[in-house]
Amino acid sequence: MTLAPNMPLHTNTTPLHILQTGSQEIFFPHGLIGFYEHKEFYLHHFGEDAYLLLESKKDPSVRFLLCSLPWDFYPSKDLVDGLISENLSEIDDLIYAIVCCSGENPSLNLRAPIVRRDDKMWQIVMNAGYPLDYPLE
Repeated sequence: MTLAPNMPLHTNTTPLHILQTGSQEIFFPHGLIGFYEHKEFYLHHFGEDAYLLLESKKDPSVRFLLCSLPWDFYPSKDLVDGLISENLSEIDDLIYAIVCCSGENPSLNLRAPIVRRDDKMWQIVMNAGYPLDYPLE
């Protein structure tokens, strides 16, 4: 499913309109896993920012739905190890997981969260103990 500003989503019988509340430019110094050539993105905000849309400036068909997670979602040691590998000493308070919609039920990629500092984002690869497809309920 692709989300766009003011795009109607159809549930059983009633269309649901998602209103974009803001956008900002984001830079990924290392790109995203499998999409290394895409480093410049737009981050589109919707409502309360529980979900955001990450859209490549180079190719708008390259889009990722993100789900915000609380800072303490990951044990601090695991997250700190990932931050050290990226030479990051400080990040913003939220962490994001990519929502995967390839199967029947959506899931979260918890193995490669995205962290942010100001207008830059990094994808941190965690150890294999975190699932690539944690069910989203």
